[in-house]
Amino acid sequence: MKAAASTRSIKLWRAPDVMDAVMLKGEFVGHRYPPHAHDTHCLAVITGGALAVEARGQRRICRRGDVIVIDAEVVHSGAAADSGKWKMRVEHVQPAALAAYCDELGIARRERFELQSPFIADAELSQHLYGVNWCSEVDNDRFKRSEVLACAIVGLYARHASHSSALPLVRREPAMIRAVKSRLREDLHARVTLSTLAAEFGVTPFVLLRAFLREAGLSPHAFQQQERVRNALPMLRAGKPIAEVGARTGFADQSHFTRVFKQQTGVTPKVYQAAFS
Repeated sequence: MKAAASTRSIKLWRAPDVMDAVMLKGEFVGHRYPPHAHDTHCLAVITGGALAVEARGQRRICRRGDVIVIDAEVVHSGAAADSGKWKMRVEHVQPAALAAYCDELGIARRERFELQSPFIADAELSQHLYGVNWCSEVDNDRFKRSEVLACAIVGLYARHASHSSALPLVRREPAMIRAVKSRLREDLHARVTLSTLAAEFGVTPFVLLRAFLREAGLSPHAFQQQERVRNALPMLRAGKPIAEVGARTGFADQSHFTRVFKQQTGVTPKVYQAAFS
C-alpha cells in the first residue's frame, strides 16, 4: 500500500530470500488510500490501531492481528478508523515470484492467492506473516526466515484458498526425520535453510516441514536451536567464557546466543553459569 505525507513513520526494504519481496513497516496517522491497485500481491498484518479497508466488494475494519491479503491488480481502498491511526507490516510479492516459490515448496504452481476473502482472522497465520517481515528486518538467521515463510504460504493455501491447492500428502517417514535430527546434531554450525536441508534428503521443503513437525513436535529450526542450547549447558557449568560457548555451539554472536538461551531456559547464560560457580 502506498505511503503519503500523513504517515508518522515508515520503513521500506527489499528481502531477496523472501520471494524477493518489498517489505514495509509503518505507522500511519489520519491517512486515506484512494481506490488503487498494485502489480504485486499485498500481504499485510495490522500491528496496532484500526484500518477500514474495502476490497472485492467487502468492507472491514481491521485491527491488531488481522491479516489482509490482496491479489495483484485488485482495486482496494483504506482509511484510518477509530483513533485515526494504525500500524502494519506488509510484504509486496510479484506474481512470478510467488509461482517460483510454490515450485520450490513442491505445491501446485500458483501466481495468485485467490482466497475466499481478503480479510483473514487466523492467529497462527498472523504470527507467521509478522515473523516473515520481522525476521527479514532484524534477524540474520536464514534458516528461521525460510521456515516462517514456508509456514505462512502453506497456511494461506491450506486454510484459506477458495479451492483445493493440491498440497502434497506427507507419508510417515520416521527414518528420514531421525537422519535430519542427526544431521543437525552433528553440525551445530550448519548454515542451512529449509530448502537446502530438504534437498539434502531428496524431498520438498513442504514435505520435510510437515513430516518433521509431526514426528518431532517442533520445526527443524527450533530443533537446531534446542540442540545448540543443550550443548551449551555443560560448557557453561564448566565455567567456559560465555562468548566462547556461543561460538562453539553455532550461534552467530553473543547477543544471538543470549536471546535464544533465555527463550529456552528463562534465564541468561550469565545467570545460569553463576548458579554453578
